[in-house]
Amino acid sequence: MSTAGHPSSDKDSARTGVPRILVGVDGSEDGLRAVRYGARAALVMDGALHLVHAVDDAVLAGAWGVVYDPRALEEAGAQANGTAMEAAVELGLPRERIDSEVVLGNAAAVLSRMSEQAALMVVGRRSVSGLERMFIGSTSVALADASHCPLVVVSQAATPQPTGGLQRVAVAVDAQSHSPATLEWAFREAGQRGALLEVVHVLPGAAGSEDQQVRELARREIERILAPLREAHPSVEVELTVVHGSPVDVLVDVSSQVDLLVLGVQKPKLLGIHLGGVMRAVLAHAQAPVVLVR
Repeated sequence: MSTAGHPSSDKDSARTGVPRILVGVDGSEDGLRAVRYGARAALVMDGALHLVHAVDDAVLAGAWGVVYDPRALEEAGAQANGTAMEAAVELGLPRERIDSEVVLGNAAAVLSRMSEQAALMVVGRRSVSGLERMFIGSTSVALADASHCPLVVVSQAATPQPTGGLQRVAVAVDAQSHSPATLEWAFREAGQRGALLEVVHVLPGAAGSEDQQVRELARREIERILAPLREAHPSVEVELTVVHGSPVDVLVDVSSQVDLLVLGVQKPKLLGIHLGGVMRAVLAHAQAPVVLVR
């Protein structure tokens, strides 16, 4: 399938050395939300925006034997990319720093491959109601396992207002299996934004538990982990929150008070989707953009 807009290749993006922000475009309001987030990230990082609309080859045959015209699908994808490009330009990103293309293939597979040459990937999460959120098999969930770069998941319904005004970034940390890369990414992001970084550690137990000794021991361990990062990023103001409660409830509540929630993702041991229940639930209910960092 031919490209649309200003085509680019993975090889070209690697050769330029310019940070590339990859955005999945699907023509939805959530997709446009992802485009706007990606455009702002490109401005902050002095990078380039790469808009990709994937046409799943599985739909070309259609249901009940109906055959779709690939040219019509390509034109629809090009139109979606065109709308996305204009949205990025309206935010001040120069048109020459935007690439777009329409490609044939499963969206998650296409974006996963392209993420190998990206500094950041952004996708929209279509919001549905009730238990559907927990069982829907979305591109964003698939990419959570398959992305080769940090993945931002945004939702137009969950965060309709522009983000960034709160000047707060939060990162969840586990004292036993924390990811140094995730914490480093969170510190750098907060530094670029000039934002306060809230480090959140959730202890098991009912919310409001008064086990002060356990809480103090946890706080000391987290502070030990944070010490070298505080030293490396002296301009970043850090606030440590250690609470008892449900990780999902705590992190969803925190997401309503920040511009970005940073979560660490461990590499899956087997092929397929391996996101745990906590991660899935937070992705489904978060009230701020969520970035997944390995």
